[in-house]
Parts: sequence; C-alpha cells; structure tokens
Amino acid sequence: MRHVLPAVDRASTVPPGVLIRLAIIDDHEMVREALVALLSSPEQLFAEVVYRGDSPHEGAAAAPDVALLDIDLGAGGISVTDAVACLMSAGAAVLLISAFEDPVAVRTAMFAGALGFVPKRASPASLRLAIETVAGGEFYLSADLAAILATATESPGLSPRELTALRLYASGLKLSAVAHRMGISPHTAKEYLDRARAKYAQVGRNARTRTELYAQAVRDGLLDQEP
Repeated sequence: MRHVLPAVDRASTVPPGVLIRLAIIDDHEMVREALVALLSSPEQLFAEVVYRGDSPHEGAAAAPDVALLDIDLGAGGISVTDAVACLMSAGAAVLLISAFEDPVAVRTAMFAGALGFVPKRASPASLRLAIETVAGGEFYLSADLAAILATATESPGLSPRELTALRLYASGLKLSAVAHRMGISPHTAKEYLDRARAKYAQVGRNARTRTELYAQAVRDGLLDQEP
C-alpha cells in the first residue's frame, strides 16, 4: 500500500538573513554539545541555538523556529508523536534526527507533522540544508527518508535496546533476568518490551503475550542473533 504524507500549510517565519532559532532535543549530552559546536562554527553560522536539552516541553518554551528532535529520547521520554505535537504547538518546524533508522518511529512522526529526517551520520552541509529547508516550511525529503518511507510496513523497526529486550525475553528469561542482563531496572525492561509490542501492533502483528512475542521474534529471525 502506498502511503502519502499529509500536506502541511506552513509559511516560514524566518526573515532572510536572520539566524534560525534552533532547539536541540537529545538525551545524550555529548551529541547535543557536538551539534552546538558544529552549528556555532564560523563556516556554519546560520542558526542560533536557543535550547539544548532532553525536554520537548522546555524546547518548545524557548520558541524555536526549528526543533532538531531525537526520535528516541530514552525509556523515560515522551512518545515521538507527543513530542512533535508539543513542539508544533509552539510554532516550531520539527526535523527528526537519529543514530539509527527506525522506520515505524520516523513514519509515525512524519504523519504527526514532522517535516524531515536526517541521520546523525549526515554531513554538516546536509544538516544545514535540512534545517534551512524545514525553516522555510518545506519537507526535507532526503534519500534516507525516502528509503525509510518505502520500507515494508510489516517491519516493526525496533530500536537496538528494544531488540535486545525482546530477544532475551522471547528466549525464555524472566523480566528480572532480562533487566539484569541489560544492566537496567525491571521497570525500564518492561518499557522496552511494551514499546516493542506497540510497534508490532502498529504494523498489524500481534505480540501481546510472551508466546506471540516469541512467534514474531522467530519470524523476524531475531533469536538467531546475539543479544
């Protein structure tokens, strides 16, 4: 089935020659500081970083023109859909960024109103082009995003931590043992599993019980890989 992104009627609020007000929302401080350093260099001086942190709400309060949003803000973060909605309500254009390509999360965020996606491996020139494009109210349709949107919809697109939790749990370990192996709390392990179940549900594949999770893991060949 072909999926068509909804049209977005958004006019740029950034006058020509004025620095773009940018919020960087990522739960890894090193990534945030690296992006700040990159975007503050004389060669890349086109944006003013008005917020750097891991809170979409605080980022929205800074009234940015563009919000550079990490897709996966961690187990304690709000959903990407809610994060996009929060930022858009403050008038920000949302540009997604991630170290890994999660088709389900990217598609979900795009349908929620995000205007583009760039991987963290993107070049400085590509990042600048993406920021300037969404600041102008236009979609940034890169080759990476086009490939993600064309991905078969039956793939749940689990994150690395969700995959690890699923493999361990589906292999027969109790939740406490999964948490111990991953070095996290049982509550966080359960959140990873719940997010994996939700992503399977989004693509029409039942994974509510351990048996169903096991069946989906076998189908996807996950149990043949090392956690």
